[in-house]
Amino acid sequence: MHPVILDLLQRQQRDGFPDLGGSEFAATIPISDGLVNALVAALLPDGGKVREVQVQSEEGNRVTARIRLSGPTLLPAIPVTLAIEDQPDLPERPILGLRLAQASRFVALAASALPAMVTLPTGISMEDDRIGIDIRRLLADRGLEGWLGYVTSLRLTTRAGAIVLDVRAAIRPGHLGTR
Repeated sequence: MHPVILDLLQRQQRDGFPDLGGSEFAATIPISDGLVNALVAALLPDGGKVREVQVQSEEGNRVTARIRLSGPTLLPAIPVTLAIEDQPDLPERPILGLRLAQASRFVALAASALPAMVTLPTGISMEDDRIGIDIRRLLADRGLEGWLGYVTSLRLTTRAGAIVLDVRAAIRPGHLGTR
């Protein structure tokens, strides 16, 4: 991007996009499993208890994560299938709710032990077979919480090979990107 345009956009962002007040946006963004896996790999801490996570999106709002723990390479990946159960309700409840979809004893046992084995990132909680992802807290930890102030609606669904974000956003006149 040309440096002049980049500088202009950065100033607009810093000031809450004053020259775009009244704008509304709607987008459907399919994010491929390849991009999700690259992001997860980049976020996994070096030397952590989880060596690798491979995500495979399926039809019907389901995602299977194959988790490889650090340690002997002979251990197989642990498959954990998650179903999207609750959508975020912005701005009041920016939490995506997931539920473990597989009821096998091994997967349930592994999932229940996961919080003891791995420190979950701030904003991700697990209780029994439910996982909550607090989008506001995840963004805040990365200095990106202001962007959520523009989002008026967010839905996550899946299709084979991709997680699909349906996003609606607005820049209200005088809005500074926070709520």
